Amino acid sequence: MKSTRIFSLIITSSIIGMLMFPNAYGAGKWEIVRNDDFLRKDGVEGDLEDVHCINQEQAWLVGRNGLILHTTNGGKEWTRKEIKSEKPVDFLRVYFRGEKQGFITGTLPARGARAVLFVTQDGGSTWESFDPGVRSFLTGIWMIDNQTGFMVGANNAYLKTNDGGKTWKGKVERVAAGFTRQNLNDISFTSPMEGWMVGSYGSIQHTTDGGQNWEDQNSGVDNNLKAIAFANQKTGWIAGQEGVILHTNDGGSTWTKQNTNSYNNLNDITFVNENIGWATGDFGTILHTTNGGETWDLQDTGNSTTLKAIGAAGEGHCLAAGEWGLVLGITK
Repeated sequence: MKSTRIFSLIITSSIIGMLMFPNAYGAGKWEIVRNDDFLRKDGVEGDLEDVHCINQEQAWLVGRNGLILHTTNGGKEWTRKEIKSEKPVDFLRVYFRGEKQGFITGTLPARGARAVLFVTQDGGSTWESFDPGVRSFLTGIWMIDNQTGFMVGANNAYLKTNDGGKTWKGKVERVAAGFTRQNLNDISFTSPMEGWMVGSYGSIQHTTDGGQNWEDQNSGVDNNLKAIAFANQKTGWIAGQEGVILHTNDGGSTWTKQNTNSYNNLNDITFVNENIGWATGDFGTILHTTNGGETWDLQDTGNSTTLKAIGAAGEGHCLAAGEWGLVLGITK
């Protein structure tokens, strides 16, 4: 009799859980599209740091140990791409403006984290190396057009190009040992004139003149902010430390904290429209919203590996990448 009551309690609790948290019980339908290094054992190893989905068929991944992967069939198969370099490179970010023009940032660990940049104009068939001229981890890229763009990174690195990435001008703060270092982690523009940068200790900066001047916006938090995504010129989200997600619907004049029910660090965020988006982070965390972030549901991935990046190309196509080369996907 006692075992029957326990079984009934388990069944009742499961039903209540599925009603309250439907996405935590498999509704997200995440699948492994590339196994981790331990299970795959194909000699292609390295933590993945970023993903960029160009469309539902084509995506790029970059990571440590010079790792670059490309798919042209929605993640069913991944081809390793090689970029020649005199020293081993840890790649940090990949960004494409359309299908042809792409950028990959990285560092040369053997040279004190000197930044490197590779640019393609032919969809990744060939890559050309350019020197950003700084020692920094460059973690955010945005191109306004084919010629004008920005990169941001550690130690408040802020760089601008007017020639498609060949030359960069800007600044990096030099911080003495023992002093607090501040980082700019991501950058996003909604028009040639209006953009945002996010970084350490709740920092949000906003420009309305194409990056000539930047003004602080009040985030209301002191969490480190890692990633920013806008659905249009007014509606945007920021993800960061300890599960924080901020939302604006007035172009950043006000930012409000959304309830995520998560305290895990969030490393990236993406939206495909004003309603549907994902955020990803430590311990395999993937949060999903279908109502612009009014509610965020924890999706069950069956995995606890830290996920560094997430990218989407529509409501039914999303890829998340992280440590040990793992890639998870929703590919309807």
